[in-house]
Amino acid sequence: MLQIIMAFRFTKITRNLLDKFGETSQATDDIVPPPLVFMHIPKTAGTSLVHALRAAVQPRREVGGHDRCLFGPFTGFNTMDPQERAGIYERLEDMPADGDMVAGHISLSTLRAVYPAGRMMTVLRDPMSRLLSHWLFWRQQSDEALRPVGGWADYVRKSREPLADFLGDPSIAFQTDNLALRMLLWPHRLIAADAFIDPADDEALVWEATKRLHAFDFVDIVESGDLQANLAAWLGRDLPVARLNETSAVPPAFRTPLHREFTAAAHEALVARSRLDLRLWMSVAAMRLNGADAAALRERVILSNVARYSTIMAA
Repeated sequence: MLQIIMAFRFTKITRNLLDKFGETSQATDDIVPPPLVFMHIPKTAGTSLVHALRAAVQPRREVGGHDRCLFGPFTGFNTMDPQERAGIYERLEDMPADGDMVAGHISLSTLRAVYPAGRMMTVLRDPMSRLLSHWLFWRQQSDEALRPVGGWADYVRKSREPLADFLGDPSIAFQTDNLALRMLLWPHRLIAADAFIDPADDEALVWEATKRLHAFDFVDIVESGDLQANLAAWLGRDLPVARLNETSAVPPAFRTPLHREFTAAAHEALVARSRLDLRLWMSVAAMRLNGADAAALRERVILSNVARYSTIMAA
C-alpha cells in the first residue's frame, strides 16, 4: 500500500512539473525579444552593416529613415518628393514604434525615446576618413540625382566648393562638425546647428558623449578588423557582410586633383571638425584593439583612404 501511495505521489508531482515546464516553455516561446536599434552615423560602412543585420535578424518590421538631427535649420521638407519625405520624422510621434529592427541616421535621444527597451548599437569610423568620405559622397551627387530632395539639394551642393570652404562653412556645421558627437548629444544647449562647437566646451561635451557611447549594448570601430566577428558574437548568429553604398567616381564637372584640396586651411579645418569624434573613436579603439597601437592603425587607414579618394576624384 505504501508503495502504491508513493507511486501515486511521484506520478502526480511529475505531472505537475511537466505541466509547469510546458507552461514555462510556452511562455518562453511567446516572449518577443527587444528590438535591435542601430544608430547609423553617415559614412561608417553602415549601409553594409544594415544589409548584413537584415539577413541575420530577418526582421518582421524594419524601421529606417532620419530624424531632425542631421537637417539643422532646414525646414523645406514639403519640397521633397513624397517618397523621400516619408522617411523623415520631424516629430517623435511620426516615427513608428513597432519595429523589431531600427537602423537609420537617427539621434540617440530619438531612438531612446521611441525604443527605450531596444538593444542599442553603433559603429564609429576614423573621423577624418569619415569626413572626407562624406564630402566626396555629397560631391558625387548630380543635379539629376538631387532633384527628389528638393530644397535640401542646396546644402549638398556646398560639397562642390573646395574642401577648405566646405569645412569652413558654419551653415552646414550640423553635417560636418564632429557628427558622431552631435548624434549622441542632440539636442544640446552647447551645440548649435549653424555654428561650430566652441573649444571651450570640448571637455564637458566629450565627457557626456563618452558616457552615452559606452552605455550602448554594442559599440565598435570600422577599422578594428574584428567588427564582423564581434557583432556576430554579440548577436549570437552568423553575419554576412557586403560592401555597399561606397563612394563612387565623382562626375567630371566636380573633379579636382585631391592633392590641391589639401591646403593648410583644409588640414586645419579637418582637424577641427573631427577633434571631438577622434577622442570618441580612440576611447572605443582602446577597448577593441586588444593592445594594438590605435594611432598607428589610424595613420595607415588615413593613408589608404586618401589614396582611394584620390582615385575617385581622378576617375
